[in-house]
Amino acid sequence: MNTIGAVVMAAGSSIRFGSDKRLYDDGNGPILQQTLSHVLALNLPVCVVLRIQDQRAVGELLGRHTGHPGLACYFVSHSERGIGHSLQAFFRQPPAWDGAMIFLADMPWIKTDTSQLLLEHFDAEKIIAPQIAGQRGHPVLFPRQMFAELSQLRGDRGANALLQSSHGLVVEIAVEDQGVVLDVDSLPC
Repeated sequence: MNTIGAVVMAAGSSIRFGSDKRLYDDGNGPILQQTLSHVLALNLPVCVVLRIQDQRAVGELLGRHTGHPGLACYFVSHSERGIGHSLQAFFRQPPAWDGAMIFLADMPWIKTDTSQLLLEHFDAEKIIAPQIAGQRGHPVLFPRQMFAELSQLRGDRGANALLQSSHGLVVEIAVEDQGVVLDVDSLPC
């Protein structure tokens, strides 16, 4: 049986948003906590990637999930260098997982069934991603063999460049879940 873990990327600086979007409440609770509820419901080991300066704000950021036995925190320095830098830092010494499903903290509207579907399609040699109406979304499930490439990322593009350069390894699973492409930045003001 394969061990799949989840990585929730939550070290961004929210510059475009104008405030800390991890704490933004859309009426259903803070966005990061909503995302963590979804991810923890998958019963995977979960690591949330936070900024080094978040060490004193863990309780506020994680809320009711603080101390959850399946949740660990990874603190990255220089997160202002972008999500690629944060991914690189995390995957430099990754957990002993066979695969990692990468979630973005500001995308809490992904349906649990969608994430389960991606997990069912896990392949130790393929990258699994949801796709809706021709648009690739999140989360993305990477096999262990891609961890070395993830540890080489830089800047603010995240794993997009890796997905583009590995197009022969990417399997897109068609879904009918708008949550895979909807983030808090796309909400109407």
